[in-house]
Amino acid sequence: MFRPITVAVILAFGLTAGAEPQPKPKFKAMGIGKRKGPGPGMRPEAFEKFRRLSPEERKTALQNLPPERREMMERRLEQWEKMTPEQRQRVEGSYARFQEMSPEKQQEVRQLFRKFSETFPPEKRPQAQLAVRRLQKAENDEARKKIVESKRFQQQFNEDERKLIEQMASDLPERP
Repeated sequence: MFRPITVAVILAFGLTAGAEPQPKPKFKAMGIGKRKGPGPGMRPEAFEKFRRLSPEERKTALQNLPPERREMMERRLEQWEKMTPEQRQRVEGSYARFQEMSPEKQQEVRQLFRKFSETFPPEKRPQAQLAVRRLQKAENDEARKKIVESKRFQQQFNEDERKLIEQMASDLPERP
């Protein structure tokens, strides 16, 4: 559950940062490079549109992006291509659930993921993601408490990390 939402939020969050791209009018009409709201950047839906373009259209659209944005989009497209069909389906479902959230809840989720990225080094993230999933799957408060108070959990994560894991487990929507 956590991984698909992570990818969905990264795709959504990552595409909204940076300078306004200058695509050709054809791509601007598709929503690629348009602003959404007062902030600069690409709409999150742009990734979806990029990945649905033909290879020739994608190449042209990517060439019209600033170098930093182009590299970011190429990385995301590459990540997408490496996923199995099942992983893609989970990501699409998570993204759909994310899109259904209120703008305020979306912002909270983005902030949680930003804090997660800042708190956990890449090599420790899988352990933290697993801990979040375990807490989310706990059947009741007593089971959650048992996990949180376990010696393993206490040794594996410092106090700030434990608090963040608990917050993510309670605040992130579970996969149906």
